[in-house]
Amino acid sequence: MPPFLARLFFGDKAAPLMRSRGANAIVGLPDRRLMAEAYIPAFAAEGGRILAVGVRAYNLEDHAPLQAQGAELWTTDIDPRASRWGVSGRHRTGDACDLDAVFGDMTFDAVLCNGVLGHGVDTPDQQRRALHGIAAILRPGGRLLLGWNTGRIDDPVAAGLTGVAFRPEPYAGQAARVTFETVDHVYDLLVRV
Repeated sequence: MPPFLARLFFGDKAAPLMRSRGANAIVGLPDRRLMAEAYIPAFAAEGGRILAVGVRAYNLEDHAPLQAQGAELWTTDIDPRASRWGVSGRHRTGDACDLDAVFGDMTFDAVLCNGVLGHGVDTPDQQRRALHGIAAILRPGGRLLLGWNTGRIDDPVAAGLTGVAFRPEPYAGQAARVTFETVDHVYDLLVRV
């Protein structure tokens, strides 16, 4: 990945890592390693119906582990071309700000929304709409993994965008909020109240 794209997607801290590791470096970033080593196995073990919001080629390696123990994985992205990276037969094209309309006929046990806020869902109003939509389709007690970058948006939790519908909760042996020294990515683990 070119350094300018690394900065665009992952903030200034990630660009040197991306340059040093080559085109497939995204999977080697500490946040992606934590996703693969802790969060994906934990969500897979809980099973149920899981929605992954936003899909790209590097997400493909998450599909099999998430479904290995019987979870029903669904995917969505606003870009119709991204359907090639979604789950065949269980992918819907739609805006993350309108998930309650895109998936209004379904309820999910977990939602993975990683790298969407700040990458198209940029303004506080858009983020509020996206989080409202997620709350509408996530069952009470269901889990939300919210991944975002400090270099791209203000803290959605501190701004109160999650406070009405979600509460922070540790998960998969990790704190409710995980930050990294070498990248500006943040994971917030939230539960639907």
